Amino acid sequence: MLTREHVCFLDESVATRADVIRRMVELAHRSGHVDDVGRAVEAVEHREQEGTTGFGKGIAIPHGKSSAVRKAALMFARLAKPVDWNSLDGAPVDTVFLILVPEGAHDDHLRLLSKLARKLMHDDFVSALREANEVDQLVDTIRGALED
Repeated sequence: MLTREHVCFLDESVATRADVIRRMVELAHRSGHVDDVGRAVEAVEHREQEGTTGFGKGIAIPHGKSSAVRKAALMFARLAKPVDWNSLDGAPVDTVFLILVPEGAHDDHLRLLSKLARKLMHDDFVSALREANEVDQLVDTIRGALED
């Protein structure tokens, strides 16, 4: 599910949670996973209004289900400058996983979300995400963690 084109390093011009979400959905659109950026962003923002996806430790896992999503995608971004995410621990976010799924999709994304959240509780996994300088290294780290 996660490939090289699903990983991005966002520059300092990304100043808000909304900016991050939009840029990541645009990336999903470019890789053919999303038909309508606006509607997909709307789905993710709607979920954020239900409760923060700021996991803690500088990590967020926004997610959304929409008919604008053609096929499920897991996206990853590391931010050059942390942004406020209204996180559970109050810390700004510099590491983001975005999960997008089509309307009517099974609950596979909930299993992925749960597995990802469990892995993110491990400091060694979080450190590996923050220290990786190569996209392939990040992809391998994330895939390996999710296959366990």
